[in-house]
Amino acid sequence: MFLWFWLIGWSAFTLPLAISSLRGSASKRVRRRTSPWGIRVRGVALLVIWFGGLVVPLLRASDLDAEEAGFLASLMQMGFLMFASGLMAGSQLGEWFYRRVMRDQAVDQPPAAVDGRGDPEGPGGPTL
Repeated sequence: MFLWFWLIGWSAFTLPLAISSLRGSASKRVRRRTSPWGIRVRGVALLVIWFGGLVVPLLRASDLDAEEAGFLASLMQMGFLMFASGLMAGSQLGEWFYRRVMRDQAVDQPPAAVDGRGDPEGPGGPTL
């Protein structure tokens, strides 16, 4: 009985968050801080965590020995959690490096060298 409650409850909690992240929907605060691909990568990580949460109950329901199921479940859960944390950390590092590069480019380029349209030569084109 606990197995079914866990499967339904875990899926009802985690799957909507993962699917909404995969679709790119997030709160305004998160969308301001994170790029759309970063939100989608976190959705994939949530799906991996969801699957990792289903491993132990499904292995308990299988016909494996209790010792074998426990060993296999611990390895699989650790692997899924490490993979999900690697996805999230990689997404966060990618965001950090992207913002750092954009900040350095903004500092290197003087604001007077670029006109309102983003054309460095000005409105008339290159001067000869």
